[in-house]
Amino acid sequence: MSTVRYRDYQGSVDFEDNKLLIRVLHIDDLITTEVESAADVEAAFAELVEDYLATCAEVGKEPAKPFKGLFNVRVPPDLHRQAAFAAAREDVTLNSFVTSALEEKLSPPVPTQEVQRPEFAFDGFLRLALVTCPVELQPATEDAPNLELDNEVTIEIKSFAPVGDIDPVYCAGSYYLVPAGRVGHDAYGVIREAMVANELVAIATLGRHAFALGPRGVGMVATLLRNIDQVRDPSELFGMISNTNITEEMLGLAKHIVTKMSAGFDPRTLQAAPKPRRKASGEQPKLALRRGDNVIDLIEALKKSNRRDAASETGNTAPLRKA
Repeated sequence: MSTVRYRDYQGSVDFEDNKLLIRVLHIDDLITTEVESAADVEAAFAELVEDYLATCAEVGKEPAKPFKGLFNVRVPPDLHRQAAFAAAREDVTLNSFVTSALEEKLSPPVPTQEVQRPEFAFDGFLRLALVTCPVELQPATEDAPNLELDNEVTIEIKSFAPVGDIDPVYCAGSYYLVPAGRVGHDAYGVIREAMVANELVAIATLGRHAFALGPRGVGMVATLLRNIDQVRDPSELFGMISNTNITEEMLGLAKHIVTKMSAGFDPRTLQAAPKPRRKASGEQPKLALRRGDNVIDLIEALKKSNRRDAASETGNTAPLRKA
């Protein structure tokens, strides 16, 4: 059986004797009509309802109003009991509980993004000398490496180092290190606050993996460290760099620019730049590269940068010249 709706009325559509039989549902009167084509069903049902309402008005009869009253639901005793218990747990009446269940069932599903669960998770212990506490290690980013552990259960702190001693090129991924459950919060907090007081990070191992553990608010961040053989020697590239032509004037101007542009780090500003739009032909637009003299007057460029910053602060920016 198919259904059709018009205003507040619903109808059924059945195929009988090579015709489509339409009937108004949820009213006491039996009102039907027939059509031969499915394309005529909606128009025929609307006409049927309008004729019904017009007839009621002519004879002085109040037309039936579907879905305006109450209805009883017959359910098995076990289902009745479960619904009553659930309503009591939520501190609502049984009617309210059943109504909410119906609304949830009949409401269109809301599309939700599938949450990507981290593949790697570690439950074990953090140990400093004889101090041990249960901890969890969870990836802080989507691209944190999925570590392979051979039944290791303890993150062992081996030493401590100043915060600035670790070269960023050795950092391979970040994880959050948090206490597991309510046990061990004191030991966890003591280790964290000792590092804060001394401005140190802990160098720790978990099996064959090395980490730098550092305080982060009330918690800790564990940074996976690369082995020395995984990091390229910078002298291969940096050995050819020379800065013998830097003068005091250049350095002073550059320092002034750096000071003016100094600000706190805000990760919300790290947004990817939009990609260049494709041409109508489908070709990728080409970036216009200025070619010519490769010699740049560094002093003049630094001075112009400082003058531009000063003008932007006072609002006295010169208008652009027309070509």
